[in-house]
Amino acid sequence: MEKEQVFKIIQWISVCLTQPFLYIIRYYFYKRFLGFKSKPWKFSLCALLLIVIDFYITIIGYKPLRIIIYDVILLIIICFLCKGNFIIKLYAVIVENVILLLINLTFLTLDFDIIPIIHKINMSFNGHMIIGFISNMVNDLIRFGILFIFLKKICDFLNLKEKSVNMYQSLYLLIPCMAIYGLSFIFYTIQVIRIDDKKYYFHYVFPRIYYLIPIISATLLISILIIAYTFKKMLEGEKNMLMEQQFKLQLKYSKNIEGLYDGIRGIKHDMNNHLSCLRSLANTNNVEEIKKYLYNIGQTVSKLDFEIKTGNAISDSVINEKYNIAKANKIEFICDFMIPKEISVESIDLCVILSNVLDNALEACLRITDSNIHKLISIKSYIRNIYLIIEVYNTTTDKIQYDKNKIISTKIDKYNHGIGISNIKNAAKKYNGVVDINEEQNKFTITIMLKMK
Repeated sequence: MEKEQVFKIIQWISVCLTQPFLYIIRYYFYKRFLGFKSKPWKFSLCALLLIVIDFYITIIGYKPLRIIIYDVILLIIICFLCKGNFIIKLYAVIVENVILLLINLTFLTLDFDIIPIIHKINMSFNGHMIIGFISNMVNDLIRFGILFIFLKKICDFLNLKEKSVNMYQSLYLLIPCMAIYGLSFIFYTIQVIRIDDKKYYFHYVFPRIYYLIPIISATLLISILIIAYTFKKMLEGEKNMLMEQQFKLQLKYSKNIEGLYDGIRGIKHDMNNHLSCLRSLANTNNVEEIKKYLYNIGQTVSKLDFEIKTGNAISDSVINEKYNIAKANKIEFICDFMIPKEISVESIDLCVILSNVLDNALEACLRITDSNIHKLISIKSYIRNIYLIIEVYNTTTDKIQYDKNKIISTKIDKYNHGIGISNIKNAAKKYNGVVDINEEQNKFTITIMLKMK
């Protein structure tokens, strides 16, 4: 057996011994980043399949084609085994491979400088094989260790299996990563250039430029983490904006209810004085004054009560406030809304849904300038099977504006006012619900279905 064949066998054995560590890291990453929808043993089976496929496509010899085939097969396996949308799965496969690719590029200069030194050491052939075997093992384990650190940081930043990420947000992650992958792939594949059946190594052709590759690779590695961290902050910013709006709404309607209770306590406190006045008027047989006094007390008490009662304190507060605004602006307000006590919807979610749909309805009616169009808002709720259905209808002269299938606000300040429908949809998602919007001539209807336990 020739020395070159022995060297290749030793190299193959070292790869076989280190590959399990790579697949353990991959299992950790895909489990934490995406989550498996299949049993773990299926991933182990697919890992063995990948190793066999990798062995056979190595025979092809053309490294770029081998890398592409391997990545495509890995993507198919991940799509089959893991949760999440396709773009996030594609990102997971690409980010894992591009990190490993960049780590290899960072170490290439070191390989070209150290390997010749090892070969020049005066020792037996067996000694060279042992040192080569150990150096290959250590080299691979160091690279896999760095890969694990980077993948762990990405999982810490993103943890997407517990978040709902739409297609546009996914592309924010994917596109920069694909650009880095393409750049790294080109660098990696031009290491060896064949001209007239001769090999030319990039390291020896452009030695000065080559030393920039580790710096560029390390910079690109850090940029991957920066993109993931920026994406995390973007998601947190959207969440904080939603929570801030929800908090303001909850605070607003809590104050309304608190004001109602304060008024009731005030009436109760003054009740003895009212009774004394009524006794004095009764003793003098002043019937007309008694009637006026009772009428005034009745008017005061009626202001402390909600005109519309829904069976829920929060919905009472929200709907009555919007009803009073509609009444002041001569908008007809029809309410057939009830929340059964056995239905459990969190107060904050109910507040977000009702306040946003009714605010939108009021704004649409207030913008009507055509006197032939009757200003009307109607809200009703009903139970159908296991769903609580909330339906709000209003007249309007506005047309729904869309931007890439997403409803946008007609207001000038779109950043602060364009999140109403999004907030309604986010609240509905918590109850595995859906939001349906229907637009007709001068009519707008929004239906929210919430799945109840």
